[in-house]
Amino acid sequence: MRVAVIGAGRMGQVHARLLVGAKGVSGLLVADADVDKAKAVAKGLGADAAVDAAHAIESADAAIIATPAETQAFLVKAAVTKGCPVFCEKPFGENLSEARELATLVDSAGVLVRVGFQRRFDYGYHAARTAVLGNELGKLYLIRLQVTEQGLPPSPKTNLIRNTAIHDFDLLRWLSGEEVVSVYAAGAQRGTSEFDPRLDPDTIIVSVRLTNGVLAAVTVSRMSPLGYDIRAELVGSWDHVVVGWTGRTPVHSVERDSTTIGTNPWRSWQGRFEEAYRKQMCDFLDSVAGGNHSFGAGVSDAVKAHCIAEAVKLSLVRGEPVFLEVRS
Repeated sequence: MRVAVIGAGRMGQVHARLLVGAKGVSGLLVADADVDKAKAVAKGLGADAAVDAAHAIESADAAIIATPAETQAFLVKAAVTKGCPVFCEKPFGENLSEARELATLVDSAGVLVRVGFQRRFDYGYHAARTAVLGNELGKLYLIRLQVTEQGLPPSPKTNLIRNTAIHDFDLLRWLSGEEVVSVYAAGAQRGTSEFDPRLDPDTIIVSVRLTNGVLAAVTVSRMSPLGYDIRAELVGSWDHVVVGWTGRTPVHSVERDSTTIGTNPWRSWQGRFEEAYRKQMCDFLDSVAGGNHSFGAGVSDAVKAHCIAEAVKLSLVRGEPVFLEVRS
């Protein structure tokens, strides 16, 4: 199949690189609002550059949309209207209203659309979910999700809640098999920033209650001093498991009998989730080719993650818990 990658920024380049030589891919097109950038990326990969997104979609059997959130809706609509299967990076639209509108369009069109929540394809997260669904943990009590990354994002458009923590909001549902009932968020601006600290602080903590009484805590910060650190912890009545605790975890213990870890910490999400991104893309291509089984995120999952993100933003502004409507 001929695949078009729309967006030649950091995320688009990751997807385009993984598509080169991928099973079932006979041709690769790269498009970007900056045509020269698209040409440079395409040349480096031995791919073709499209004159614009419309030409790329028209010429492709499947489209990968890796553009900023404010352009995703337009591009998804263009591809779905053509009947072109789509893989769209999160957050799947600029806001909840847009995500819902897109989901309705996709459902009515019957076109395959997947959304980029790649942590579902990470070995550790998948193993934790398997343990929960297989009842290996017993009664689930508590989930803790943590992300700390270094420095400011490349653009003020990269919102900590919408663009980073939204992965954790998807994981809450996916790991537990439950829905989010309520959130209570607090934020702090611990460094200097051009962003509005009321809506996009550099450090947030969210207390979450899930449908069957499970409690969860999500903590996210841009202020890591050592490297990219992402973990999950699940506590049950029979077992207690952790994701992300490896020799590359950028922390050190001050206990007397501790062992040294974190000697080669991850410096970015690209390296940390290289394998997951590859598996996610292979899964999408397999689905386009007719494969049926997938645990990738669909448009309904994206809408629900947006719902949680909107509730968290509202809780930050109000300084009080926000309850979500849980639909069966």
